[in-house]
Amino acid sequence: MASRLEAAMATTARVLRTVGADHIEIVTLTRGRICLQPVDLNQGEQIARALGCDFPLDHRMFVPGHTLWTGLVEGLEIQVRSALRQVVAR
Repeated sequence: MASRLEAAMATTARVLRTVGADHIEIVTLTRGRICLQPVDLNQGEQIARALGCDFPLDHRMFVPGHTLWTGLVEGLEIQVRSALRQVVAR
């Protein structure tokens, strides 16, 4: 039986195949979480949505600001960093 870390590594490999490893600059992996930073942060939302991450958290206080998209893939939390969203007020 694979350890949780080995299982997370296998899931990460599948995620990278899904989005294309050439689009990802940084991967951070723990036993329960995968964090991805795209080469181009402007592609982050598109990558996140391709992985089913549809919960955005805007970090406006950071310089530069960014949005962190989260979701679950194979039981692991996945986070994808993107350029800060421009939310339209209603």
